[in-house]
Amino acid sequence: MRRIAARPDNRAGLLTELAMIVVALLFLYPVFYLFAASFKKPEDFYNPLKLPDSFYWGHYAKAFDKVDVWAGFLNTAFISCGALALTIGLTSMAGYAIGRRPQKTFQFILYFLLSGMVIPIQTNMIPLFQLGVDVHLIDTRTFLVLLYTAGTIPFATFLYAGFTKTIPRELEEAADIDGCGRFRTFWSIIFPLLLPATGTVIIINILSYWNDLFTPLLYLKDPDKMTLMPQILQFKANNQSVDYGPIFALSAMATLPLIVLFVFTQKYMIKGMVVGSMKG
Repeated sequence: MRRIAARPDNRAGLLTELAMIVVALLFLYPVFYLFAASFKKPEDFYNPLKLPDSFYWGHYAKAFDKVDVWAGFLNTAFISCGALALTIGLTSMAGYAIGRRPQKTFQFILYFLLSGMVIPIQTNMIPLFQLGVDVHLIDTRTFLVLLYTAGTIPFATFLYAGFTKTIPRELEEAADIDGCGRFRTFWSIIFPLLLPATGTVIIINILSYWNDLFTPLLYLKDPDKMTLMPQILQFKANNQSVDYGPIFALSAMATLPLIVLFVFTQKYMIKGMVVGSMKG
């Protein structure tokens, strides 16, 4: 009599999924606690196990009273969006050229750009500051836009070059037959297909732009031009107290835009990272 084959044991897969859920909860808990604590009443704030029974907006009111939050948001958004626009515009074209050219010269250019990633940023502080003084860009948001763009060019170019190799050349040949120039072919046909790589560039780079504390403190001195992270630090330094409620409120407001952005771009980020790393 033939023995009926046993069904595969799914316990290993179930345990893996449970472990992943536990890890996800561990990562999400700090974010949940940040937002929950920002709505706690002062008398409940230092009780970590108690959740807010109502929305207490006093911490947010105090944060807006002591800090020019809207100016910080606008400065951070201007610098981040400006750096992202420059980075995407420059590196998408550079990555496309490198990905389509097999010549060693273009590969050397890519490796030369990537070599810049191994240089510690601390070694560039004094030369960059002196450069900013010489070109009269110290204490300007434009200088931060240029610095952020220069710092993210290597990885973004590498990612776009890898993703370009997955796009069939027949699309460009068809566009050439229809009379499209190289520039129009790239922006009308190739660039829309680079959306996963663009999503990856956006979410990875904006995290570093948005959360940067050191660069604005080093190159900006006008309080009206400061970004969010230095504002939070300055609020703590000015108050010299243990009232962390407004700090949690400021941190929650600074975190929320990144969470929303990640929710809408995560699928493009994952696809861009996987394809770019395999083909790069």
